[in-house]
Amino acid sequence: MIELLLAMAIGGMLLVGAVSLLVTVSQAWANRPATRDAFDAHVSGVANFLHATLEEASLPQANRTGNSVVDLQRPVGFSDSDEPLVHFYLREAPPLFVWPNGVATRVHTYLYFDDREGLSFLWFSELQELEKNEKGKLEPEDESDLRKTPISSFCDEIFYCYYGDEDDKEGDIKEWKVEDDLEENIQSGKFRIPAFIKLVFRWEEEDLERTITLAVERIAPNGLEEDSF
Repeated sequence: MIELLLAMAIGGMLLVGAVSLLVTVSQAWANRPATRDAFDAHVSGVANFLHATLEEASLPQANRTGNSVVDLQRPVGFSDSDEPLVHFYLREAPPLFVWPNGVATRVHTYLYFDDREGLSFLWFSELQELEKNEKGKLEPEDESDLRKTPISSFCDEIFYCYYGDEDDKEGDIKEWKVEDDLEENIQSGKFRIPAFIKLVFRWEEEDLERTITLAVERIAPNGLEEDSF
């Protein structure tokens, strides 16, 4: 228990630091003339914030499917014809997640990219008024009940990085591949979780790339797989 509390405390400190860095960098960008250094600092701040936020992902108390802390889901308002979004659960969200009741807790978060608006988080809390959808999962009644936290309007492209193919067998030679869209199994119709996502940030004619790891499994300090509580 002490090890778990210590790990949560350290993780919280890292997340607070990443949020402070992102806020500071955003303010600096807004208050100074646009320069190459400011753009580089913005991109690094966003990447650090995403890394720190994903490090806090854990198994949800509700809507739990499998043992993956990162999966692919469609939030309310996204039809079956739309690609799912990278989804993860936060027991306590960072301060950037504006919540009228203080710190947002028990938050389901989706990584959302739009060609016009850039990169954002869509999210809802299990403390909101929810209802069961057709698959029996709790979610907001309407898309308007999803909250949105902008991350970067300079994110211009997103790519998904996979190691090998889904049907590779032990001993097969695997190669890394980068896809424009999530990889879908034609037979099952299910999408495959990437190992990394690559974000491309663009300002004027300058491009910067950052790679974000998606830690699918979370190991507890005692070396055992995490249990929800």
